[in-house]
Amino acid sequence: MRVTPHAVVAAAGLALLTAVPLSGCTSGSEAASAAPVVTSPTAPVLQPGKPGQPNASLTGTAAAPTPTSAPDPDDVRFLQDMVVHHAQAIVMVDLARGQLTDPQVKALASRIADEQEPEIAYMAKLLRERGQRVPPQAENPRFGVRDHSAHGSMPGMATPQQLDQLAAARGVQANRMWLTLMTAHHRGALAMVLDQQRNGRDDLVTQLGDEVHVTQLAQINHMKQMLDRLA
Repeated sequence: MRVTPHAVVAAAGLALLTAVPLSGCTSGSEAASAAPVVTSPTAPVLQPGKPGQPNASLTGTAAAPTPTSAPDPDDVRFLQDMVVHHAQAIVMVDLARGQLTDPQVKALASRIADEQEPEIAYMAKLLRERGQRVPPQAENPRFGVRDHSAHGSMPGMATPQQLDQLAAARGVQANRMWLTLMTAHHRGALAMVLDQQRNGRDDLVTQLGDEVHVTQLAQINHMKQMLDRLA
């Protein structure tokens, strides 16, 4: 006998009707017992470790999402300090922009300002989202630029005297001084990133720190090459 496609569909429909009870014939207790039960994940969930730390395998309630906790003080301090740190880098670019004569140094200075201005805006956004104070340098990088006591504990920050010397430098001296100060400034930023990676908990902040580390480490190596060339 030849089986037509219509016959196959009809047979499948009949099988489905006989296998699944009609909802109108199901008692309340049966419907309740058939409801899905939500449980904590049983399969291990891999939690990536921070740089230099192993991954963790979480199971049960530890693998289930948890409500957002209060911001970690180490993450907040990193964001607030890095806003101020980035702001001084922009000031250093502005002070020397007219004095720099080497094309590669001038190009790097412009690139640093172009990169760090959006990062300042992003860090200010993260702070606001977490209900934390945003440093005034987020709006005005020159705010408190001569008050070294307010940020002297941050690694790599130039002193007001060094900024004055940078503003007064000309020619090759300006190129070399800017590279020297910015190299120290970048190294300070790497130290701040390392501290956040050791103590912070916010994944978005850690991701930002990773990006700062990669970018500024490459720029440190580039500045060393330029300093060697200008020696």
